[in-house]
Amino acid sequence: MDLKRVRQLVELAQMRSDAEMKRFSAFRAHVERMAAQRADCQGRIDAIYRADAPFSVAEARLANSESGRLGRAILQADAEIARLKPGYDAARQRAVREFGRVQVLKQLAEGRTGKG
Repeated sequence: MDLKRVRQLVELAQMRSDAEMKRFSAFRAHVERMAAQRADCQGRIDAIYRADAPFSVAEARLANSESGRLGRAILQADAEIARLKPGYDAARQRAVREFGRVQVLKQLAEGRTGKG
């Protein structure tokens, strides 16, 4: 294989790698957003039940209603994370593979020019 062909392969591999990294980054951002939302809901539930002041019956009903709503939001976030996990893992593997391919091709190109 000649040097020009190797350099073309490096360029193509770099484009594919960049695309896979962007795809993985989008998955990661979504998963992190859901995890942050879940943590926020959990923190709000903790704050409701950590209050030292006694509840009136009306306040207890309100706290129960709010914690129920937050609990459902946590379950939804967990379900969304579980739904995203297979795609997230696959995108991560593809990004790693494509990045590795670029590195190998760059080493090949450098070896051909005597830069290695």
